[in-house]
Amino acid sequence: MIKLKRRTFLKLSALTVGATALGLGVTGCSKETDVSIDGFPDMPETLGQEVEATVDLQSGEVKINSDILVKSSVCMGCYSSCGVRAKIDKKTGRIMKLTGNPYHPKCAEPALPYDTTIKESYQAFSLHGDKGLTHRATVCARGNSTFEQVYDPMRITTPLKRAGERGSGKWKPISWEQLIEETVEGGKIFAELGDDTVIEGFRKIHNQDELINPDSPEMGPKSNGLVWISGGSYGRINFAQRFVLNSFGSTNFYGHTGT
Repeated sequence: MIKLKRRTFLKLSALTVGATALGLGVTGCSKETDVSIDGFPDMPETLGQEVEATVDLQSGEVKINSDILVKSSVCMGCYSSCGVRAKIDKKTGRIMKLTGNPYHPKCAEPALPYDTTIKESYQAFSLHGDKGLTHRATVCARGNSTFEQVYDPMRITTPLKRAGERGSGKWKPISWEQLIEETVEGGKIFAELGDDTVIEGFRKIHNQDELINPDSPEMGPKSNGLVWISGGSYGRINFAQRFVLNSFGSTNFYGHTGT
């Protein structure tokens, strides 16, 4: 058994933390593997990227990389809404990395004043004048990886329609035009599967004058037949609520966090 003195242990710990903070990395800590788990495709590595800007540690001169575009946004990794900066390769249009926004109070303490120029912000989270440890902006590991949602090979980017029995997990892509037509007009939309059930579309359900069930008037008009169960809002929650509650006239709008 290797004997490790407390002083030696603290030195090694400090070295590891320092190397990680500076982006130097520590090799040999775990066995490398390129095998995907759970059937998810491996995401491409983002090592060896171009920097968005350089700051001269002595003079503070800032040189911005004209091949890199930086856009400020808000992280959707959870509902804390931390500020992020998306680093984009102008030549490919692809997001390269997400980092914290030094102007955002959830990412930096203290946050930079809004009247701070972009060049001054680069100086502020560089090591020029020992400012970096005070004004650097960070996001959590989840926030750093959220840009992969954009390029996830399993991301759904087109409407899907059931192509088999319920629960079979079979789907087929359809056009947006077909989605709108079948959703609004309804009909025997699963006839090709041998199911001749007539499904009412939005046009027929949108009825404030007829009760869903005359024997149970407390259920309200047929418009309440539209039930909207939302997931993540991603900036569209207000539009969805206005459509369901105001335009369509249904009282049945529920969020994923509760009813």
